[in-house]
Amino acid sequence: MKSRRLSEFLAQFLDSRAPLLFIAASLMLAMLGNALYELVLLTFGEQPVTLIGIIVGAALIFPLLFWLLRRAIETIARRTPIIEVEPAEQIKPHPGLILPVGLSQPGPERAILEWHLSNATLRDCWLIASPEARKSAKLSDLRQWLVEQNVDVHTVPIRDATSLEDVFRAAMQALRETQALPRALPVAVDITGGTAVMSVGLALAARNWNASLQYYPAVYGKDGTLIIDSATAPKQITFVPVVETIS
Repeated sequence: MKSRRLSEFLAQFLDSRAPLLFIAASLMLAMLGNALYELVLLTFGEQPVTLIGIIVGAALIFPLLFWLLRRAIETIARRTPIIEVEPAEQIKPHPGLILPVGLSQPGPERAILEWHLSNATLRDCWLIASPEARKSAKLSDLRQWLVEQNVDVHTVPIRDATSLEDVFRAAMQALRETQALPRALPVAVDITGGTAVMSVGLALAARNWNASLQYYPAVYGKDGTLIIDSATAPKQITFVPVVETIS
């Protein structure tokens, strides 16, 4: 294991988002500075030469401290935020998965699949793909990678990613196919990738079949691209029945 750089070590103490460590580090630096000052005075006496030496030493040490602090702050800024999904909210790995394929590179698909592949759980995967997705190298790469993981891949085409009817029919077709494959049950339906219309269509189909529904709460960078592995797990979505009251 590589040893951490000094700037990375200091970063955890200088990060104000961790207040206890930040306060402890500030107190320790203040105490260390006072202790060194008292030690110099006790050793060399309170002479003008001693005071000049302290000033010169501080002037020489200050640029080094400034450089270390700057590196530590840069390390804090580079840290990738991670969304911690609570264990109670995490969806369990499923042997069957219906997954929409989006056009963004990189997308959330690989992280979602890796979650369900844990302990070799995933056996069958249905990839919902628009015409644009079917022409992309992303879909072929995902298919090849899944085959290498001993997963049976089923591509379900849709004509229009902005058509709720097309997406709903494709999702219903995939869910019907799962019923003929006992090894793929229970099945989970993901609504992360693709268009917003695809998410709605998939969610409606999952509700009709009472299938598990999930979403991967990824973090996106300033350029709008997804940060890989920025969430600890996909989150299970539960339908809450709406109770109408008559006033």
